[in-house]
Amino acid sequence: MAEGCLLTYSKYLYSRTHYLLDLKEKTETSIVVWLVEKDEKSKSIVFRDPSGFRELKIYGDKGEELFKLPRETLLYIRGLYDGDILRVENYEVILKPIEEPPVSYVELDEDLVKLAKYSPWYLRNAYWSNIIKLQHYMLWYAREFLYSKGFIELLPPMISVVSDPGLRGAKKLKTIFYGKEYELTSSTIMYKQATAAVYEKIFFVARNVREEPKEHISTGRHLAEFTQLDIEWALASIDDVIRLAEELLKYVSRKLLGKHQDIVFSLNKNFTEFKPPFPRISYDDALEITRKLGYDGKWGQELSQQAETALAEYYGSPVWVLKFPAISRGFYYLPDPHDPRYNLDFNLILPKGYGEVIDGGAREYRYDKLVERIKLSGEPLEKYSWFLDLAKSGGIPPSSGWGLGVERLTRYIAGAKHIALAAIFPKLPGITGTP
Repeated sequence: MAEGCLLTYSKYLYSRTHYLLDLKEKTETSIVVWLVEKDEKSKSIVFRDPSGFRELKIYGDKGEELFKLPRETLLYIRGLYDGDILRVENYEVILKPIEEPPVSYVELDEDLVKLAKYSPWYLRNAYWSNIIKLQHYMLWYAREFLYSKGFIELLPPMISVVSDPGLRGAKKLKTIFYGKEYELTSSTIMYKQATAAVYEKIFFVARNVREEPKEHISTGRHLAEFTQLDIEWALASIDDVIRLAEELLKYVSRKLLGKHQDIVFSLNKNFTEFKPPFPRISYDDALEITRKLGYDGKWGQELSQQAETALAEYYGSPVWVLKFPAISRGFYYLPDPHDPRYNLDFNLILPKGYGEVIDGGAREYRYDKLVERIKLSGEPLEKYSWFLDLAKSGGIPPSSGWGLGVERLTRYIAGAKHIALAAIFPKLPGITGTP
């Protein structure tokens, strides 16, 4: 370590005896905390550590000196805790900022641009921090469930010669890789199909980047950089992967409520365990129902956010919408054998306006049909040469799968107003200059 760093000197290797939220009355304690806010008049200081926030009344000659320190000073404090009073015996400054943070993060700012710009600071906010903890446990149990079902987790690629063509209004971002144009991953769909031929049951926790239309910032559910829990299952049917998704949601929600109810209810007291099976309806039926509810949708187009909200409220639960028109989706879905105008695909729509959380279906794997669908989409075949060559030689198996929006599910469970709070450094549609 560099000369002068406190951790290079043994006398600064402090020993914490308690976290803030574990303090009990009449206890000699040693704590390591950040100074968040202070009020010398009331002798109160708000401290923070990994367990959360705590406001303490500060007494003692040494304690008086703490009020002269800037916000976000990192401290090692020894003293006596008794009923939210801390009598400071001694303290050491581990890190003293040159200047105070530009924002106070005790309360979240409602300005999304400011929230994103100062996200490294606002992430310390108790509410936002708990949402990210919730997300951690959510992914933990999702992985646990998939491992128990025989799935193997693979590491997803970050760049490729071509990514998902079916982005529904969003644009792909590109980079130059040794003089050749590559795309940043916007979907792992083709990689899922390719690897399912090897392991049969696979999943990625995949980061994706898409340049969403600027107006999507107002939907509350769009990020330009987001995470998908992507699964693919060779030789599986649509019914197989829909049941798998329902079982996963039930398992994760039950585990969260059983083991981390304190975090869940601190965010959303109304959250309850998922109770599948969920209703299944066709795209055409969804269009008819939402028209009756006052939302005019055009066949072949996506349901509007308002129509999705009305549909889920109509059923009073998450609802599966199946068999979207082939013209509205990517080339990688199998057509319905009874009516090839439609795909064998699906979306899961969450209630209360949280919208689509899962997108998936049965995959096209036949070389000639893939060529036909790519041509119909207007895409050049050479862009997909690696994938088509694989399919031509039998390297793509029949499979089904789905992608689950990690931030979207996090937002739903937490009951958060905007999806920005389900990401640690949110990239919002149309907003640049943020970390």
